[in-house]
Amino acid sequence: MIYLYYESSDDMSNKVKFRLFSIFSIIVLCIGLTFKYLQNDTFYIIKLGEFICKYGIDLKDHYCWITNLAYTYPHWLYDLIIYYIYDLFGYNGIYVSVIICFILLVLCVYFVNLKIHKNEIVSFLVSIIAIFRLSMFAVARSQIISLPMFILEVYCIHKLIESGKNRYIIYLCILSLIIANVHATTWLFYFILFLPFIGEFLVFKVIQNKKIRKLYKLDNIKESRIIVENIDNLKKVLIGFVLSFLMGIFSPSRICYIYVFKIMMGNSQNVLLEHLPLTVISQPFFICAILVLIIVLAFSNTKLYLREIFMIGGLTFMSLMSTRHLAFFYTIGVLYIAIVCVRCLKNMGDKTLDILENYVVNSKIICVLLLVFIISISGYNFYKHSDEEFVPEEDYPVEAVEYIKDTFPYL
Repeated sequence: MIYLYYESSDDMSNKVKFRLFSIFSIIVLCIGLTFKYLQNDTFYIIKLGEFICKYGIDLKDHYCWITNLAYTYPHWLYDLIIYYIYDLFGYNGIYVSVIICFILLVLCVYFVNLKIHKNEIVSFLVSIIAIFRLSMFAVARSQIISLPMFILEVYCIHKLIESGKNRYIIYLCILSLIIANVHATTWLFYFILFLPFIGEFLVFKVIQNKKIRKLYKLDNIKESRIIVENIDNLKKVLIGFVLSFLMGIFSPSRICYIYVFKIMMGNSQNVLLEHLPLTVISQPFFICAILVLIIVLAFSNTKLYLREIFMIGGLTFMSLMSTRHLAFFYTIGVLYIAIVCVRCLKNMGDKTLDILENYVVNSKIICVLLLVFIISISGYNFYKHSDEEFVPEEDYPVEAVEYIKDTFPYL
């Protein structure tokens, strides 16, 4: 059977409608799945923001029993923003700001997938997965700002390689500058995302060396399933890397270049929950994502670019080593797993994705059923979260603090 596809004006109109449906679904689900209660760090963030607003950054910790203790203000800009929101709108304002940032994060995931896959269904599904897996990171902490910067970075690198346009170098520098001031503790990860592309280029240069090819008899090796190519515009990628690296100078926290090394030398890896190794059994989707990739590779002749192996392998290893890195896996790692799976279907000559996209996009019944399902899930979770307190008494000594404030107002 031969399938013929062409895009009529009606098809384009339906695609636009489905895209609006996808955006609406993302917004609705993000609202419903955002938790209302605040974390310990949020209260500290508010207080730091207040201090920065009144006195500036003096690199001292004024809220510790030890006097004159050095503090680096790793997310000073986010602290300041949250303080202003709290000062104007209270806890409700912080809650709304988290919802807005969560929506923007998932919309970044959606549009980056849409640009890379050019398939409405794949982009929609990856975005829905991202919502459910990233909801645990949707809290009033600086990661809610830095995560969309990382997914946009990957997109800019892809576009720089593809087009060679200098404006993407500027975008990379801007993203680096934002992370350096909003979430400096994750800033070095920004440059880890460059490494798969640089690594593939270096491997290509090595295996193209005549002496190495002769020594290891590479000319006689059959065509491999791993593609190592001479990446176009890599010089511009390196320029973007270097210029972005210089952006750390413009962060008053002064820890961009050294934080990761300092924390690795400390004992936080054994104490802080987010720094502990991943308990794999507690993350069934993480297991499923890896299994899907393994099955695809085992039962097909799908080829992989070396940079994809580096990216997926690196993010998987980082996630296993530290729970906090799961956020990177669910935003960037899943993107690359989807790339491999889509390529597998296309290489098999399977029109499933095209047929599915054409069928779903043009089916009002399916869209209505999906919408009802999404609104139901979001409404149920929103109702459940509406009973939550911003500061739950079972977790915090609320009455004790109120007693101290009323009895000793001078403290």
